[in-house]
Amino acid sequence: MSQIKADLICEIIRLSQTNLLDKKCANMSCETQEQVAVDWIRKNAADYRVDFQTRLNTYSASRLGEILRDLTESGKDLNDILKENGSVHRG
Repeated sequence: MSQIKADLICEIIRLSQTNLLDKKCANMSCETQEQVAVDWIRKNAADYRVDFQTRLNTYSASRLGEILRDLTESGKDLNDILKENGSVHRG
């Protein structure tokens, strides 16, 4: 895998996790948001990263760029983006 593609995948996953946590914590107090985020990261972040690294590795660098743009513009997470393209995250 090229370094550019690897960097794109890392940034996509980072942004997707950020968008997901923003949605999960949208209407919570700051203290609750922090606790929910820490709990989610502790319990789910590693599996989320590994699963999506494997799945995103099959995409071309140009498609990964499109996914990154979609995540940036929409505020959606990878589950939403890939569901729209017929590839749903299991878990």
